Amino acid sequence: MFYKKINLYAMHRRAPLSLFLGILTSSSCFIFSVVAQVPSNSQHSSTRSEAEAASWLEAHRSQPGALRAFVQRMPKGGDIHSHLSGAVYAEHYLEWAATDGYCVNPKMGTLVEPKACGQDSNYFPASELLNRISVYDSLINRWSTRNLQFAGKSGHDQFFEAFSGFGSISDSMSRRDDMVASVANRAASQHITYLELMLTVQGSEVRQLGREVGWNKDLQEMHRQLLKRGLTKLVTLGSQQFAQLEGEVSKTLGCGTPSAQAGCAVTVRYVQQTTRTKSPVEVFAQLAYAFALASSDSRVVGINLVAPEDNPIALRDYTLQMQMLQFLKRQYPNVKVTLHAGELTLGLVPTEDLRFHIRQAVEMAQASRIGHGVDILFEERPFELMEQMRRLGVLVEICLTSNEVILNVQGDQHPFREYWKAGVPMTLASDDEGISRIDLSHEYLLATTRYGLGYKDLKRLARNSLEYSFAPGNSLWKSPEFKAMVAACASDTPGKTSISQGCSAFLQKSDRARIQWQLESEFARFESLQNWL
Repeated sequence: MFYKKINLYAMHRRAPLSLFLGILTSSSCFIFSVVAQVPSNSQHSSTRSEAEAASWLEAHRSQPGALRAFVQRMPKGGDIHSHLSGAVYAEHYLEWAATDGYCVNPKMGTLVEPKACGQDSNYFPASELLNRISVYDSLINRWSTRNLQFAGKSGHDQFFEAFSGFGSISDSMSRRDDMVASVANRAASQHITYLELMLTVQGSEVRQLGREVGWNKDLQEMHRQLLKRGLTKLVTLGSQQFAQLEGEVSKTLGCGTPSAQAGCAVTVRYVQQTTRTKSPVEVFAQLAYAFALASSDSRVVGINLVAPEDNPIALRDYTLQMQMLQFLKRQYPNVKVTLHAGELTLGLVPTEDLRFHIRQAVEMAQASRIGHGVDILFEERPFELMEQMRRLGVLVEICLTSNEVILNVQGDQHPFREYWKAGVPMTLASDDEGISRIDLSHEYLLATTRYGLGYKDLKRLARNSLEYSFAPGNSLWKSPEFKAMVAACASDTPGKTSISQGCSAFLQKSDRARIQWQLESEFARFESLQNWL
């Protein structure tokens, strides 16, 4: 049993339960923890309140509905692996399609752009979808994994094909502000205060520049040619688009007005995507652009490679792309890299492609974080690699539902326990909430029920989301063990109405510390509740 193997720290600790919660009668209701990742209290947190929250969770472990309510209300810090287009629910895309004059091809089950609505008499306005519920439902099913059992295809194929259905809307800048606002509001409703959203800005323009420059095995010369022939100008335009997006999101949410929406309280930053399934010169151009953009625009905090890792081009060029990242990381050493790596499993690709992806992402590309990392135990010398990741502080972004749907990997087949026992930093992430029809709270519920995590363990996952985020500035914590805060804030208590001048000054200088202080304040409020439902 998982508990018996790793609960050496917590086997003899029991937390009292408040009278209003009833009396615990089972001697098995402990606060479970892991020696390698014991979530320690801040010296300023209320041990008793934390223990009561932990005991409540244990008392309701067999009640998924109650646990869902608990984790939904629990502060979760950040969601740092979220694709903007896939995070939006299909219903929102259909609403915007109706407003923007799109039509529907009922035979194909696809959207028709406004300018093409008159090409076929069978097309009907998207505004009429609510009167044609069967077509409405079929579009939602096509754009998500809602009714996967009736899709007639694998979860993998259904998931990745969903993006093309709403691509004409999600790829346009005209609805980007609504997309971000929708995701931010949903985050706020789950007590998430920080988002890193993956998206692509200036993608087609940059790929075109790459084709014009042409491939060159000399990466330094190709980089020089890209800069010479207009890459810097595209970076300037991209930065202007992010500035425009930020302003439009604020306006859409009504931030700074009496009618401000909940999403205004969420800090949103962006990770520039590069599509890994294009030709080498297009991929390099996108990466060069992403690094330059992230180094010059504070809204863009990192870069990533996206698209199916099992795509034949992505497999063919994987090592080459890691070499590209290695080169560009030398040019821009301060740019943060997070990579989809190891989003593979046995049977999906030839076994030789399971042996090295995570290692090359860590060792060659110098990734600070790994997205998914599911095939870690198929890697050469996997436990040595996990020890290296632990030592370097390379965090794994765990996406449980996504891994289950796309790879059919779940429960004991998932390397969650192995990462945890090895002490590799981990956090939970949603990946694509809209397509998967979930939210981050659901991922916390899965971690609790599948792997027996206790409240302190969940707190650690939440704290990790900010400690290993790409938010700039120094950490609030002396170390990732979260045992003590930095000296400037050591005498202050999160959740109190006032803090010292020194701590205030420290928080003002560090975005990372500021959102971490916000999380600790949220924990203090949460743990002081008299009922967690």
